[in-house]
Amino acid sequence: MKIKSIIISNYKSLGEERNVLLLEDNITALIGKNDSGKSNILEALGNISFIHHINDDFFSKKNRYTNRNIVITAELKFTEKECQQLLIDSKNPKTVFKFYSSDDIEFEGAFSSIFNHDEELKNAIYYIEDNILNYFKVYGKYTTKKFIESIDEKLDRLLEIDSKIWVKYKKSLNEILEVLILQEQDMASREYNEECYTLIRHIETIKSKIKKKYKLLPVIYYRTKEEELQSIYNLDEIKSAIKTKKGLLYKFMIVTEAPLEEFIKAIESNDENERNKCINSIKEKVKYNIQKEFNYFYEEDENVKIKVNFENNCLKIFIKTKEHTTYLDERSNGLKWFLNLFIDLAYGNLENKTIIYLLDEPGVYLHVNAQRELLALLKNLCNKGGQVVYTTHSPYMIDTEDIINVRAIEKDENGVTHIFNNAYDNKFNSSSKRETLTPLLKAIGADIKYNLGPRLDKVNIVTEGITDYMYFTAMLDYLGVEEEQRPYILPSVGAGNVNALVSILIGWGCNYKVVLDYDKAGVIECNKLIDSLNLRLNHEVFFINCKDKPLEKEYIRNPEFIESLISEEDKNKLSVRYEVNKTMAAKEFYDKVIDKEIVLSDETINNFRRLFVNLSIIE
Repeated sequence: MKIKSIIISNYKSLGEERNVLLLEDNITALIGKNDSGKSNILEALGNISFIHHINDDFFSKKNRYTNRNIVITAELKFTEKECQQLLIDSKNPKTVFKFYSSDDIEFEGAFSSIFNHDEELKNAIYYIEDNILNYFKVYGKYTTKKFIESIDEKLDRLLEIDSKIWVKYKKSLNEILEVLILQEQDMASREYNEECYTLIRHIETIKSKIKKKYKLLPVIYYRTKEEELQSIYNLDEIKSAIKTKKGLLYKFMIVTEAPLEEFIKAIESNDENERNKCINSIKEKVKYNIQKEFNYFYEEDENVKIKVNFENNCLKIFIKTKEHTTYLDERSNGLKWFLNLFIDLAYGNLENKTIIYLLDEPGVYLHVNAQRELLALLKNLCNKGGQVVYTTHSPYMIDTEDIINVRAIEKDENGVTHIFNNAYDNKFNSSSKRETLTPLLKAIGADIKYNLGPRLDKVNIVTEGITDYMYFTAMLDYLGVEEEQRPYILPSVGAGNVNALVSILIGWGCNYKVVLDYDKAGVIECNKLIDSLNLRLNHEVFFINCKDKPLEKEYIRNPEFIESLISEEDKNKLSVRYEVNKTMAAKEFYDKVIDKEIVLSDETINNFRRLFVNLSIIE
């Protein structure tokens, strides 16, 4: 399952307005100046769990300005593959979860349906409801008054299993099972009790079914600090790690599955045979429990060998690739970061689960190239079905090929955090807008090869705004335009700013074309480009409808925008109407096209094909 959106109400600096965070299916980046509330958003997400008890303290951290109860609402969606496997209606794959208190998690939607459609589970629950209290009235051995009273509560939770997460289902059902099994053992020597056996069988069925369904829910992994595994540890450091049960060294030792005392004996044992036996045991366990699993997790072309040795009363960790063996700390920052993450996940038994990674300023101490490498590695995490949400101040941690995954965060004058789900929102506080968008602004001029600005190696298509960027990018993908033929889509911030952007392109010697809306603002900008910069209509500057000459009565009475290229049939396939929210309609269109969740009409395809031919993108 993927998280589509999170509504964070009244947690710390979050209030009840602009508190919706939309998540991409892969990577979502949060930018904003210090103390804008970015970390509060990650903290809110990191403290919730779909299947575990939530710390009571979390719900006490109310926003002092609103002073209302904290409520977290998460919308999740089954993937297309999951819909097929679970026989879920692909038109209704969403589930809404609401978190009100530490162990009160309500849900409704597609996740409810997998409980409702499980006849074996429903029959087992009904059997328990109808028979268990009567059974214990007859067979009361090993029961107490408190135990009998608790059964009513357990039955209530069972009957709500399709609408509420039962955090303590295993412990609660095991309490009943323990009594039934003791009774069954007592009776076994005398007579077979079918009713007892049937109750046990149904409870085991319920436990198994709930466990299987809860496994579908994603696990949230919140990394609050970046620990690093070192290359060398002395005996005192090893003993300290074992004693305190803290740090990445301790996690590394646990993940090897070697007995902890072996790490000590491998250094200080006076028996050489015992020492060598421990060393060989640890090496073997590192190979199979860390090295093998890490290579599956890392998914790079090179095969990474993780070696350990015990020399000079120290544990030493090496990395070998091909014929090159070095200490761990001499390897690339990207590989080390990924290994540290893997150890952390493996320690928590999370490495084979669907994970939402929450990373606060990942790679903040890495140099520029290492940050770019890290950004690429984050994409690997998504290849396994996970999602990544991270905060950053660095322009090098922004994916320049996918700027619509950026969310901007700012605080208003009352100290309330606002979430802007696109970095082009015109409702930013003007006084803090530039600082909020600093990573984006710096990325534009940071490096001509790694920017959100002009490309020297491609044709730059200048559009009026971010919605044009989304439609263009989606349709280039839908029409199967190869990467080497694709232009670089460069969104402006409104028609009035296009001429300034084009002036920069000309000054930098970039190849470019301009696409404008066929409306009054677009025509005014077109005339500016022609008069001031000597551009020619249908050579360097184009209208969205491919008109050769603007006619006033046309563009005034019937203006045309990029949305005009979408047929009414296709617009009706979207849940968000263009008239209601232009940006979110474009975002939904983009998501559905990229995820191959929509089949477009011939009218839409032909409209874009004609535009792309006119722009010489395709023939």
